[in-house]
This record gives sequence, structure tokens and C-alpha cells, in this order.
Amino acid sequence: MSTDTRSVGSDQGEGALGSLKGVWNDYLPVWLATPMVLVVLLITIFPGVYDLYLSLVNYTYVNPDRLGTFAGLHNFAVVFTDPTVWQSVMVTTVFVLSALVLETVLGFGLAALVNDVASGRAKSFYRVAFILPMAVAPVSLATIGQVMLQPQLGIVPYLINSYTPFAAPAFLTDVPLLTVILIDTWNWTPFMFLIFYAGLSSVPDELLEAARIDGAPMWRRYVHVVIPYLKPVLFVAILIRLIDLFRSFGLVYTLTQGGPGNATMLIGIQIFQTGFTYVDLGAASALAIVYLVVVLIICNVLIRVVGFGEVLD
Repeated sequence: MSTDTRSVGSDQGEGALGSLKGVWNDYLPVWLATPMVLVVLLITIFPGVYDLYLSLVNYTYVNPDRLGTFAGLHNFAVVFTDPTVWQSVMVTTVFVLSALVLETVLGFGLAALVNDVASGRAKSFYRVAFILPMAVAPVSLATIGQVMLQPQLGIVPYLINSYTPFAAPAFLTDVPLLTVILIDTWNWTPFMFLIFYAGLSSVPDELLEAARIDGAPMWRRYVHVVIPYLKPVLFVAILIRLIDLFRSFGLVYTLTQGGPGNATMLIGIQIFQTGFTYVDLGAASALAIVYLVVVLIICNVLIRVVGFGEVLD
């Protein structure tokens, strides 16, 4: 009798274990994705919902009695009527477009030059040399830039004044926006170079040889053969760098803190100062939401209208 009882209990245990294994195997993708979903919820969804909440309430310590009270769309009205916000929009637009064009053109040009180098050792040397700037952290680069561009003691003004007929400007006060664009270009052109060089290395030699036999000069080979072949690579690189430029903060803030005046006031810096300098978290959250929506719309237009969608599909 006891033997039968143990046998029945053992069968039930094995059945439960088998059922548990079946559930595990049937929903294995769900179990594997669950930790990542929880992480996304923790670091993306929850902050986004909380940011939306802050944008709809009064959260400025100027009026502590009204802290946390419902404000409706007042914070969004403040954002759209603030002239400094519109100025930061213009500055951000100039910064993003200028840096994107420079980094794309220089990155592709350097990649084309290195790709045409015959010596394997020379190619390796150039690849390492051109990648090095990307290894410098933006904040470290900004600190070094402040020292090198200092009007009295900086090496860059000294070289300009000593070896050219021109007088060196005060880079961070006379031409601050141009300065941060050029420094960002120096820092991130290697990123574009890497992507374009990998793409150029994948172009079939048969295509280039056929164009060469047809008598096409080098510029025609690039315009009519190489660039169309690299269209997916170009679009993906531009899209990634565009999104990253919209997120720029550390380099510019460390260099100029948005000044002088509002000459380098990117929207990211505007959000930071509104929230943590002027302690108006409601308006800062509203501006952050509007900025996110605008960036998503721009990326969606590029993907669907300009032709990125065909590439990504």
C-alpha cells in the first residue's frame, strides 16, 4: 500500500515537473525577454511617464505653495512663448546641420583616401590614426580645448599669431558656435570614417573595374557606382549621427555653458538650465517632451519620405 502511494506521488511529481518544463519551453522567448523588458520599463517608460506628469503640474520652487498642483498646458505655453527657447532652436539647428555635413563629407573623403592606399601597413596606420580622436571623452576634449584655445596661453592662438598674417580670435567668445562645431567635428568624424571605410571595403572590385574600362574618371566612378552602392551605409550613418547630434550636451556645456549670452545654447542645455538653474522642472519637462516629439518626427520623415525606409526594409 505504501509502495503504491509513493509511486503515485512520484508520478504526480514527475507530471508537475514535466508540465513546468513544458511551460518553460513553450514560453522560452518570453522568459528570456522579460529581464530586458523590465530594464526598459525601469529606465525608459517610468522616467517618460514621470516626465509627462511633471510637465502637467507646477513644479517650480519660486512658488512653493503651488508645488505639485495641476497646471494643465501652462508649462507648454511657457515653452512656446519663451524667446530664449526659439533662439536655442535656431542654435541647435545650425549646430546639428553644420556638424552633420562636415562630419559626413570629411568622413567619406578620408575613407575614400585610405581605401585607395595600396600598402596594407599604411592602411593600418591611417585607420588607427583617424580613429584616435573618437577615443577622447567629450568632457575631456572640452577641457583640453579650453586650455588650447585660451587667448593668452593657448597653443592654437600662439601658432596663428606667430606663423600667419592673421590675428587669432578669442575662439570661445568671438566665434563660439563655430568653435564647438569644429571641435565636435574633430571628435566624431572618425565615427563616420569607420562606417564609410567598412562600406567602401565591401564594394565589389568588378563594379569599379567595369567603370574603369568604360573610361569613367574617378569622380564619375564615385558618383555613379560607389555612392549608389553605399546608399544604405550612408543613410544609416547619417541617421545615427543625426540622432546623436540632437543629444549633444557634455562637450558644448563644458566648453561654453551655452554662452557667451545664448550663442551656443543648445536645447539640451536650455532644458538643463530651466530645470536645475532656474528650478522650474515643469517647464523643463514640457520642453523635453516637445523636443523628443520634434526629433521623432524628423527621424520619421527621413525614414519614410526621404528614402531611409527603403534602406531599412
